[in-house]
Amino acid sequence: MPSISHLGAIVTVTPSDEIQVVTGPGESEYFNDLTPFSVRVAGAIREDTRIIGVFGPVIGGGARYRGLVATLLVRLDNSDWTLDNRSAAQFKVARTAATLNGEHPFNHPEGTDVPFPFISRYGSLDSREDGEPEINTAKESTGRNT
Repeated sequence: MPSISHLGAIVTVTPSDEIQVVTGPGESEYFNDLTPFSVRVAGAIREDTRIIGVFGPVIGGGARYRGLVATLLVRLDNSDWTLDNRSAAQFKVARTAATLNGEHPFNHPEGTDVPFPFISRYGSLDSREDGEPEINTAKESTGRNT
């Protein structure tokens, strides 16, 4: 039962909105491409002792994602990706994993850096294996059904 932050977990990312392809400073296009892609978790990003993101190679999905690395950053308050197998994230997909820049909070679109070009947006995450029940600590802590 792999959580989102479990090394080796396969996380399916489904964009929630148009994706943004950023080709340079101030240069980007939006595409209505909600095609899911899959990431194999290779590492975690921490702030203090809390996991705030994960990264790894894209291993499935559309051609635009092939050969790239995805960084997924916590989007929902009270998320605990050491437990959760369903959540939401900001994602950036580029040649390398994103790094925190300290100029903005990690969950701000400009709070991390990656080389150009890159793909960015928001989406849902799912690391469940067949038949596994959903674990989403953010939803459980608010009582909301997302």
